[in-house]
Amino acid sequence: MKQKHILKWLGISLGVYLLYGVLTAILVPLPQKEATGELWSQYEARLSTDASQERVRSIEDTDSALLWRLQLIESAEREVIFSTFDLRADGSGQDLMAALYGTAQRGVRVRVIVDGLNGFLHLQNSGVLRALAAEENVEVRFYDPIDLLRPWKLNYRLHDKYLIADDNKYILGGRNSNDLFLGSYQENQNIDRDVLVVSDGGEGSSVSQLLTYFESVWSQPENKTITGKTSSQTDALQERYAALCAVHGKELAAVDWEVETAAVTHVSLLSGSPRAEAKAPELWDALVRLMAQGDDVLLQTPYIICNDKMYNDLEALAETRQLRVLTNAVENGANPSGCSDYLREKQNILSRGVDVYEVVCGQSLHTKTILIGNDLSVVGSFNADMRSAYLDTELMLVIESEEVNAALRQESVQYIDQSRLTLHDGGTEYGARFEEVTLPWTKRALYTILSVVQRPIRHLL
Repeated sequence: MKQKHILKWLGISLGVYLLYGVLTAILVPLPQKEATGELWSQYEARLSTDASQERVRSIEDTDSALLWRLQLIESAEREVIFSTFDLRADGSGQDLMAALYGTAQRGVRVRVIVDGLNGFLHLQNSGVLRALAAEENVEVRFYDPIDLLRPWKLNYRLHDKYLIADDNKYILGGRNSNDLFLGSYQENQNIDRDVLVVSDGGEGSSVSQLLTYFESVWSQPENKTITGKTSSQTDALQERYAALCAVHGKELAAVDWEVETAAVTHVSLLSGSPRAEAKAPELWDALVRLMAQGDDVLLQTPYIICNDKMYNDLEALAETRQLRVLTNAVENGANPSGCSDYLREKQNILSRGVDVYEVVCGQSLHTKTILIGNDLSVVGSFNADMRSAYLDTELMLVIESEEVNAALRQESVQYIDQSRLTLHDGGTEYGARFEEVTLPWTKRALYTILSVVQRPIRHLL
C-alpha cells in the first residue's frame, strides 16, 4: 500500500513538473521585445572609420567546406576558436576534432564551444570529444546546457557557426559541423554557404569584432566546461590526424591565402545578444535597414516564419523595391515545421508584395544570404524566422563588394532555374530546369495537421 502511495505521488509530481515545463517553455518567451536600433548605430559608426584590409571567398560545396576548415586549423600558430550549433562524432566531425587535437599537440591553444542542447543530444557520451578535451591545450564548453529547474531556457540556443585561426583568418556561415554539411561521408546533404575572410587583424576589422563577440559568448555564466578523459579514442584521434595529413598534406601545408581570396571594400559583423535569454530583434532590425539600401533584394532562407512585425517590415520594403525570397518548396524542404507554416502563411507572405522562388532541387536549401543591390552581400546563420530574431544567438557578415555580390547572384541562378516563382500579383513562372514534384498525401496531411497544432508555439519555431 505504501509503495502504491509513493508511486502515485511520484506520478503526480512528474505530471506537475511536465506541465510546469511545457507552460513555462511556451509562455516565458511569448512577450517579444522591440529593437532599439543600437546594433544599426554600431554598424553605421564602423562605416565612418577607416576600413581594414580584408579579403573574402565564398565556400559553396561540402568537400571544400571541410577542406578549408582543416586548412584553417592547420595554419594556426597561436589559437583556434571553434563555435558551432551541431557538432557530431561522425566522419567530418571526427576529422575536425582530430585536426584540432593535432594542432593543440603542437602548442596551439584550442577553444571549442558547442550549443548545450545539441551537445547533450549528440556528444554527451562521446569518447572522441572527451579525448579532445583531455588535451592540455584544449578547452571545450557547452553553451547553456539543459537546466531542469528552468526548462524555458531550452529555447535559447547557440546558433553561431564559425572557426577562427589566430587573429587574422576565419570561416563563418550557416553550416553545421556534421556529415549533412561537410565532406562526402553521406549521399544526402544540405546546400549551404560559408565565407572565408582573411584579415590584417587591425583594430576595427571584422575578425576583431568576431573575437570580441566570441569572448562574450565564452564567458556566459551558464556555460559548462566538459571534463576530458583519455581513452582508446585518444589514440584514434592521433591516428585520424596522421591519416588526414597523409591524404591532404599538400593542401594543408601551403595555402596562399591572398591568391585564394578577393579584396573587398568593407566587411562588418552583425551580432545579436550572446545571452541565453529572450532577445530584442536588433539583428533583424539591422538587416531590414540594410535591405532598404538596395532597389533589388534577394533573401535566401531555408524557411520563413514571421510575426506581424516582421511581415510589416517586409511589406514596407516591397513597396519601393523588388523583394524576392529564395526558399525551399514544401516538396523540397527538410523542416516539417517550416513547410507546414509556409503552406498556411503563403498567401499572407504574397499579400505583402513579396515574390517567392520555391526551390525543388532534390536537396534541402540551408543557405542564409541576403543580396542587396549590386554591392552588398550578407551571409551567416540567420533564418528569416522568429527563432533567429528573438531567441537564438546569430551572426551575419556584411560584405561590401560588387565582385562578391555578382558571384553570389550567379551562384543563385542554378536554384532559381529549378524554382517555381510565385508572384505577389497572383502569377506563376517556372525556371528553365524546374521539374514538378508531387507532395505525397501523407506529407500534405502531416503539414496540414502541424500547421494547426503548432500555432500556439509559432514564436518558438
